[in-house]
Amino acid sequence: MEEEIVVREEATEDQVKESDVLEGSSGVQRFADHHRPRVCSLPEKGYNPRLSDDLYRLRNFVITDKGVINYGDSIRDRRSRSNTSINSTNSKVSPLSPWQGSCCSQTTDVSTETIDIARYRVVLLGDSGVGKTALVSQFMTSEYMNTYDASLDDEFGEKTVCILLDGEESEVVFIDHPSSEMSAENSLSTYEPHACAVIYSVVDKATFKVAEDILNYLWRESYTKEKTVILVGNKVDLARARAISTSDGKALAASRDCKFIETSSGIQHNVDELLVGILKQIRLREARELKRTRRKLHSSKTSLSLNTAKEILARMCLSDGKSKSCENLHVL
Repeated sequence: MEEEIVVREEATEDQVKESDVLEGSSGVQRFADHHRPRVCSLPEKGYNPRLSDDLYRLRNFVITDKGVINYGDSIRDRRSRSNTSINSTNSKVSPLSPWQGSCCSQTTDVSTETIDIARYRVVLLGDSGVGKTALVSQFMTSEYMNTYDASLDDEFGEKTVCILLDGEESEVVFIDHPSSEMSAENSLSTYEPHACAVIYSVVDKATFKVAEDILNYLWRESYTKEKTVILVGNKVDLARARAISTSDGKALAASRDCKFIETSSGIQHNVDELLVGILKQIRLREARELKRTRRKLHSSKTSLSLNTAKEILARMCLSDGKSKSCENLHVL
């Protein structure tokens, strides 16, 4: 049998490439092969949506007459971020998530707009060992429990919590540095926070004295009048070792024109209430400042407008007793 001879004809890019001309005893057989490189239909590396930097945890809360309701956490895609607030601005078109509309989607609604989310800074102040880092760890997720863990001491720094409160989304950055490394003065000047949480341990009188000194400084600087300040008595689950009464904490907070709450990061007592209360206080002060700005723009130089006068009269005659309570974090 004669050897097979392979004849290849080179062609230009616009011509069909012919190859593999086989000549044998059975005759000549010609095959036209439109040669095309193979392409893999699957990505080289599997896509795991949970490992994407575009995903974040969103905590959902609603304030009711009976208190704060936690509706749990959800995993969201930053690229399809939307906000239901009617006051939101600066919206822009965003690319769709690669798994939206598929079985991997974490949300049922798909938005093609992203909105700039309000971002607030909160500084945690207080003596070491009062539970600042443990509280922040509880803020991060609804699933975190049993935070009396010494390993948390190395997790201080800046932590961001995304919160959907009453249908409006915000980001809260909690700034937690050891008191030995950064004083209250340096914290305020460095971060210019929207709010401060001054924390002490109800089982340690020395930490209460440190909290009092911090509040005195904030009072002298008029910070408590301009920004949100909340005094937090932590570790109330250690009832048998309590050294600072609730009334002592309330009295200190009232004397320095700030809010007050007692918590326990160990049993998650009032942790959600503190987290929501911080954000609510920031929003209330923000709204009040906006009203003041609008009032200045619309009021006359010589007299108050009729609407402003009515507002002042309503505040004088219809003042809510709850608004004077330092324990109500949902009103100013």
